[in-house]
Amino acid sequence: MSDWSGKTSPRTRRLLATIAYIAFACALPWLLRAGFGAESLPETLNIAILCGIGAIAALGLNIIVGYCGLLNLGFAGFMLIGAYTAGILMKQFGWSFWLAAPAAMLHGAMWGIVLGLPTLRLVGDYFAIVTFGFSELVIMIAKNWVAITRGPRGYPDIPRPTLDFSWLAPLLGTDPKRLIYQFSIIDRAGYWYLVAALLGITLFVSSRLVRSRLGRAWLAIREDEVAAEACGINAMWFKTQAFALSAAFGALAGATQAAYFTLADYRNYEFMTSVYVLCYVVLGGMGTVIGPVVGATVLVALAELLRKSPAVYLSPLFAWWPKAEQALLSLPWVPDMRLILYGVILILMIRFRPEGIFPSRSRARELHHRYAPGEEDGLSFYYLHTR
Repeated sequence: MSDWSGKTSPRTRRLLATIAYIAFACALPWLLRAGFGAESLPETLNIAILCGIGAIAALGLNIIVGYCGLLNLGFAGFMLIGAYTAGILMKQFGWSFWLAAPAAMLHGAMWGIVLGLPTLRLVGDYFAIVTFGFSELVIMIAKNWVAITRGPRGYPDIPRPTLDFSWLAPLLGTDPKRLIYQFSIIDRAGYWYLVAALLGITLFVSSRLVRSRLGRAWLAIREDEVAAEACGINAMWFKTQAFALSAAFGALAGATQAAYFTLADYRNYEFMTSVYVLCYVVLGGMGTVIGPVVGATVLVALAELLRKSPAVYLSPLFAWWPKAEQALLSLPWVPDMRLILYGVILILMIRFRPEGIFPSRSRARELHHRYAPGEEDGLSFYYLHTR
């Protein structure tokens, strides 16, 4: 409902946002076809799918980094756990993706609890170092436990997801084969709808969490853990829940990526992957729901576009001077120009907008020293809205 001042209620805004997201997700393949042509559709859909997977991972990391204020440098380790768990269950045990993905989430959450219970009492750099060590340990296990993980070869030939409605054939009076949809890398629209559905679920859960008593406790702990405990908040318990949920969504991102690539490879989940996901959260806006999604979309799309040969970008600039183009392409650092451009963009963002593209109000105040009278911090918000 809308009041006389013209403002829309939060419930109405959430409903409109949900409708807009569903409409956008359904229409994206047609929009890409119309905008870039049918020939470019596989490439553009591939970028959209990778953006969606990155957004799922960013929303998961945002729970522990944005809401609880804990720096996790080993998030890629949970993505690896999810990828290998789903791959092994689907290939060795014949599980469908729809069962393997929740199992991967539970497995990731379990290791989040195992790691969190002894380490969440640490603060600052100490906690970050422990999470980094955990990620490196998981990579070493995946690399050397050849009997289970296939070692350096990775875990290939993971079956593609399938939608099987053949059990409806007797009711519909049709051929059962017509009710089975096999996801294909040739027609990537099916993968996009899968990723969009999982991202929508992740967005819904994340938005509900931040408005719940659990989310308010996280914000209070982030602002002042000692004061939060003085108000009766069991910080260790709430942080453990945050770590488990964050790990579960990281495992979901890894399982989805493995199903898309049909490969679980530990090289896809090394330390730089954790850094990239952290960049999605920081540059998009920590502690918000939409920020990590925007950050992942911008940075993943940018990275994929910059993968092309430098000649693609230099040719228009040096069309009038071919010799200069050839001389520039012969320089040893030019093949890595995409990394240079990527780094420059990140530096500029951190320099001129450190709070991110869509920052939370508290984050913006903290970085720009703007404190409006009467605004609530996380602790007072928890106290006022749970008593």
